[in-house]
Amino acid sequence: MNATAKKLTITAIVAVAVIILTPAMGLTRAEADDRSGVVIDFGYWDTVWIPLVFNGMDGYQLLEKACELKGYPLVYQDDEHTIVHSINEQSNLQGKRWGMYILDGGEWVQCDDPRSVTFGEGDIVSWARALGPDDVILGTDQTGFTYYSYADSGHSLKTGEKLRVVSLAPSVTETICSIGGLEYIVGTDLYSNYPEGIVERKAEGKIKNVGGYSDPNYEWIVKLGPDIVFCEGGTGEHVAMADKLRKSGIDCVVTYDVTNIDLLYDNIWLVASAMGLSENANSVIQAFRGTFDAVSGVIGYQASVRTFIALSADPSPWTSGNNTFASSIISKVSGTNVFDSQSSSWFMVSKEQIHAKQPQVMIILHNNEITSQEEYERFLERIDPVWRETPAYRNGNIYVFTGQAADLLSRPGPRLAQAAELLGKALHPEQFEYRDPLDTIPKFLGNDYKDYLKYQRGMV
Repeated sequence: MNATAKKLTITAIVAVAVIILTPAMGLTRAEADDRSGVVIDFGYWDTVWIPLVFNGMDGYQLLEKACELKGYPLVYQDDEHTIVHSINEQSNLQGKRWGMYILDGGEWVQCDDPRSVTFGEGDIVSWARALGPDDVILGTDQTGFTYYSYADSGHSLKTGEKLRVVSLAPSVTETICSIGGLEYIVGTDLYSNYPEGIVERKAEGKIKNVGGYSDPNYEWIVKLGPDIVFCEGGTGEHVAMADKLRKSGIDCVVTYDVTNIDLLYDNIWLVASAMGLSENANSVIQAFRGTFDAVSGVIGYQASVRTFIALSADPSPWTSGNNTFASSIISKVSGTNVFDSQSSSWFMVSKEQIHAKQPQVMIILHNNEITSQEEYERFLERIDPVWRETPAYRNGNIYVFTGQAADLLSRPGPRLAQAAELLGKALHPEQFEYRDPLDTIPKFLGNDYKDYLKYQRGMV
């Protein structure tokens, strides 16, 4: 099994392990997190955090105090001051009305009568212009800890100094960098190698390795004196490490396990807000959405293409089932993951099962970069004979993602927008060629994959 497949296999196994082991880890309870404050959520990834000492105030008093501190005009709709009309000139919208939500067990709960509740230390309240609780921007990380009041504009609220940040996963490192956080990173896992600034700063000694993806080193992390350590929620070792570091007084943020694109948006917001750079998250999310809209617009209403993604060319490779970011990306570009009916997220599949699904397109991740047609043809010669009895092979629709291109489909981070465009061109090449006859991709993609991107919105 090649290195890419090994890393992804470890990820898949760990994702299952975290579900099984989390209850036994003795995680620090979120109730011990005593930050209190008000979130004003204007919607559309535009929020403001105001730390407050509540001292028994009710919901309306909290809002009025928060607006006073921020200099926001507050307008009520009624004389009794029980219906909020606008905050900072942002008024109610059709279907979206200002309301109060209380963070309870990591979830937002709507409060119909803000005057009936008094708040104290450790309470988090959101005044949000929203459809309901599910429309309010998340208030905690995956482990139930609030991420507010760690930093402001890239500076620690504890020390006042420039943040020192450690990332334990390549996808998280890329997310930090996407919102302008490269300069704050002092440590990463061994496999973080994008963007190029990470490689350069490692070579200069400005960023230290703190262990592997699945075996971060506690002592090495602590030695760097980080203000925040970012962990990946789909990895059991990261969840356990966050618990250990929190007990040592180090703030941690555990990102959500990305099983769909919406959770990626959540992680971008989570990371940016924890660093006090929430204003940067909005532009990144909008760019990401713009790319998807552009690619979807080119594809149009096309019949879904049966797609198989393999983490290696082994006869019985690992692949993605439902509830995975890979399956979500395929569906976004009018494809259907042939194993989407499987409840397992990542699992090994036999060559006979692959044959039975008769995929129309195969996407194979391969660690060693392929740089020529001759190398690609030799690669095809080694494909299992059973794989060859599929429409994908017979019609020449086998695409190999190698080198840096393989990273696109193995990291649930902001470069999934790039993966979406390349997958769209693999599944529906005729739609892109219709717009531009030169807008095609080869059957093998490597470190030069960016040369084939046209519809990115500030994400390349």
